[in-house]
Amino acid sequence: MIAQAPHRWMFGAKLAACFLLIVPGWVAIWTTTGYLNPLAFTLLWTGAALLMWSSADNYPGVRRHIMLAAVSIPLWWYFEAINERTANWQYMGRDRYDDFDYAVFASISFATVVPALAAATAMIGRFTNGLSERVSSPDRRHGFSGFAILLIGSGIVCNAATLMAPSIFYPLVWISPFLLFDGLVIAAGGHSLVMELSKGIWRRAAVIAGAGLLCGGLWEFWNFWAFPKWTYDIPLLDFVPVFELPILGYGGYIPFAWSVVQLVALVDIAAGKIHHRMLPL
Repeated sequence: MIAQAPHRWMFGAKLAACFLLIVPGWVAIWTTTGYLNPLAFTLLWTGAALLMWSSADNYPGVRRHIMLAAVSIPLWWYFEAINERTANWQYMGRDRYDDFDYAVFASISFATVVPALAAATAMIGRFTNGLSERVSSPDRRHGFSGFAILLIGSGIVCNAATLMAPSIFYPLVWISPFLLFDGLVIAAGGHSLVMELSKGIWRRAAVIAGAGLLCGGLWEFWNFWAFPKWTYDIPLLDFVPVFELPILGYGGYIPFAWSVVQLVALVDIAAGKIHHRMLPL
């Protein structure tokens, strides 16, 4: 019992630090309309990610956290670029910021997306007995194998369909990056979620999907009474809203979370190869 006391004290200190970020950020975005409110959003979600990592007892370290944030910014700007065509969401309060300030504040906010999903995946993985189920064997035989090419091509086709007929194919905006990244992961010798699911190996995909739904629910919950905030314009499926998002829209958080995990896997594979090449002979 005595040996466990320092661990409990440290865990309590971590929780207190998380709530020192969450509570002020939460209060600010719900009760004020200040120009710096996007920073409060970042504070809130940084605290939420740290809380989930603390619950999993698996914080990856500051360097890893910064790397995930760096991946997050261009990833979400990609979705913002696609949204220029699909126009499925808009930001209330955008007119308060000039283009430069908007780009800075938006990028700071976007930096919280991938860390939050990584933390949620770690937390759910721990509370569902981890990712103990076997995963698919990497396809290292031919690099760009037929299956990898099929996934990559499907992702490109889905993205093209979204851009050509956005009012019909807009749901594919969340599926196309996953197919593309998953195919590239196969080509790079990593673990494919599609291959795992095709073999009946579902645990990892289910944990990541749960993380996507958890973060999605929190994003929509905290956004509903916030300022600035986002709203939706979703053709055909715009019914039964849960907060701002129609209920079927939450399904998009599942392939989005899979996309994030596979993109991070690609970055890790690339970083590992660069590190290996830099090692002295």
